[in-house]
Amino acid sequence: MNTQEIITPVAKFIEWTFETVLVPLSDPINSGVILLAFVGLAFWLRLQKKYTEKARKEGGMV
Repeated sequence: MNTQEIITPVAKFIEWTFETVLVPLSDPINSGVILLAFVGLAFWLRLQKKYTEKARKEGGMV
């Protein structure tokens, strides 16, 4: 028995796992992270607008 006969099927299985499980799984996760970043950005900008208006109204630092 050759070492290559053991390593090749293991390598093929790992390659199959990446192609059929991990690659399709990564698309929704990436989309979720991007969506979460946009929601966080919108929330932060809304808070920043409120803080700026409050500072202008009270004469604080803008």
